[in-house]
Amino acid sequence: MAGDAMEVVILYGTEQPPAPIRRFQQGPLSFDLEAGKLRYIRLAGIEVLRAIAFVVRGPGWESPAPRISDLEAREGASGLDIRYKAFYETAGGQIEIAAQIRAPVAGGLAFQAEARPLTDFTTARTSFCILHPAAVAGGPLVVTRPDESVETARFPDTISAHQPFMNIRALTHEAAPGLKVTVRMEGDIWEMEDQRNWTDASFKTYGRPRDIPWPYTIAKGETVVQRTLLSFAGTASGGAPGEGVPAAPRSEIVEVALGAATIGQLPRLALAISPQEAPHALAAAARLSATPAELIGWYEHGAHGLGELEAYAALAREMGAPVGLELVLPCRSAPAAELAEIAGLLRQAGLAPASITPIQAPMTKWVLKPPEEFGLPGFAELYGAARKAFPGTAIGAGVTSNFTELNIDRPSLAQADYVTHATAGVIHEADDRSVMETLETLPHIFRSVRAIAGGLPYRLGPSAIGMRYNPYGKTVEANAANIRTAFAHQDPRQRALFGAAFALGYLARAAEAGLEMVCLGAPTGPFGLVYRKTAYPQPWFDDEAFSSPAAAPAYPLYHPLMAVAAAKGAQVLPVRSSDEKRVLGLCYEHASEGRVLWLANLTAEPQILRLAGTEGMAAQVLDATSFATAARDPAGFAAAAPQAISGNRLSLAPYALAALRR
Repeated sequence: MAGDAMEVVILYGTEQPPAPIRRFQQGPLSFDLEAGKLRYIRLAGIEVLRAIAFVVRGPGWESPAPRISDLEAREGASGLDIRYKAFYETAGGQIEIAAQIRAPVAGGLAFQAEARPLTDFTTARTSFCILHPAAVAGGPLVVTRPDESVETARFPDTISAHQPFMNIRALTHEAAPGLKVTVRMEGDIWEMEDQRNWTDASFKTYGRPRDIPWPYTIAKGETVVQRTLLSFAGTASGGAPGEGVPAAPRSEIVEVALGAATIGQLPRLALAISPQEAPHALAAAARLSATPAELIGWYEHGAHGLGELEAYAALAREMGAPVGLELVLPCRSAPAAELAEIAGLLRQAGLAPASITPIQAPMTKWVLKPPEEFGLPGFAELYGAARKAFPGTAIGAGVTSNFTELNIDRPSLAQADYVTHATAGVIHEADDRSVMETLETLPHIFRSVRAIAGGLPYRLGPSAIGMRYNPYGKTVEANAANIRTAFAHQDPRQRALFGAAFALGYLARAAEAGLEMVCLGAPTGPFGLVYRKTAYPQPWFDDEAFSSPAAAPAYPLYHPLMAVAAAKGAQVLPVRSSDEKRVLGLCYEHASEGRVLWLANLTAEPQILRLAGTEGMAAQVLDATSFATAARDPAGFAAAAPQAISGNRLSLAPYALAALRR
């Protein structure tokens, strides 16, 4: 784990240390307690639930971090007893939660929470959330209703656009052959949503159905009491009832092996641009060592105009990259008329976009209904009008927000050349493990998009850890305090080794799935590759002296992203990791560079890798010791001679990256 304050900044981009994690064990049952949440609940080493948490959401679905106090943990003859209080403050008011967690010697677990508003408290949700890991997708499930009737079902395989199960009292699934796990909820009406929609690696069962109007108010003086009960039956494969046989201990070594045959072309790398960042990106353009495949620009017709398009055109000329546009139409007149106006402005600006993704402005929000029900032009009409207004330009079908909205508001594809959406890593939870867990969900999302898109090419829109905008409320969190927080526009980990490991893991998942293009990051700003001075603090970077924006320090994720941008047309080789939650890799062969293997440690602990198929390769490592050099002189760092690997083993420090070349 991180030691001094500077190491915390290098790893996470913030001076805020990670939340403390306490691990508890009661017989074969174990779990982590982190910020009031039970995480990674295991029986005999087998994960049975990803989490049980009593969560508090603000009126716009904001997810504030709790202030934990009065934490007591007692272990006695009767079992384990944990108590704590959690204070939350949002735009909706203040509330305190009194929690008790009991794990008796006899087995099972009970988690009770009493929510006591200190003011009238307006909230989108204040309730238990129970998370089943995404790995159960497609597996059997027994649903118990409030009247105790039961239904035999299965977890969704492809991602469900709507709640797969409603009106729930209890859920029973098989965590391992022979081991049945039942979670029972009391104190509300419960339903399940497929949280993979938002890149969370879980299925979430929560209180208060989503179709009941929100936000709602819990009056001061009212107490909300809920309870979650966890029990077990059977064995994993022999042993005492409810205990099972312990899972095989996790190997200290991660095995990494390269496949022999290529599996497709490396996704082209795009970078996002915006009207606010265009001048800064132009000033720093010379700092980028490779030309992105496209610059994806946000354009709201009416709010933006000729000036913004001219700025994009200047940036395109400077960087030698084509521009793709996300066109947000106000829909005050017919799409053909508004698109004709935009086409005229583009001609004046001297900008011929390579691609266009048009979207109706109201559909940038979480509307849950097709556009026609709002009196808006439908997708088919919109895309047809775009094709006429911009002949020869690739037309994208999809959304400018998350896969969630693509899954719910599925567009017509007849007039489209590709399908697109974006992702963000801090929609529900902002702790380090939850953010990195979103990489587990990407294969589920990619497979589900393929089912929607048929054979159309798949381009991932501007994505990052932070959120560009909030489809579910008024605004994103500005995060002036530079901390880990949900709905954050800027996430400090973007600028740290964590962000580089996350980006490399993202690219590895996208390459394996055969995406055509990935827009991951931006030249400057909250999603940037290169530093610029901002209103929010950027520890370490704010203290660096440099002569011009073209000499500004580079963030760690600059290195894998620029390498992929430079490797256009490279062929991908599969990389197999024995533990993809700890290590992911991306390998490609390029005409000028030969074979390149990138590896990322996705954890806060050092990892030892045993490599196969890497004979004759040497490694260049980006970690806490090389952070400053890589930031100040990215070209020199990239050109430095790699170090020979001792035997077939490689050690990676927390969130470190290694680039292996022959």
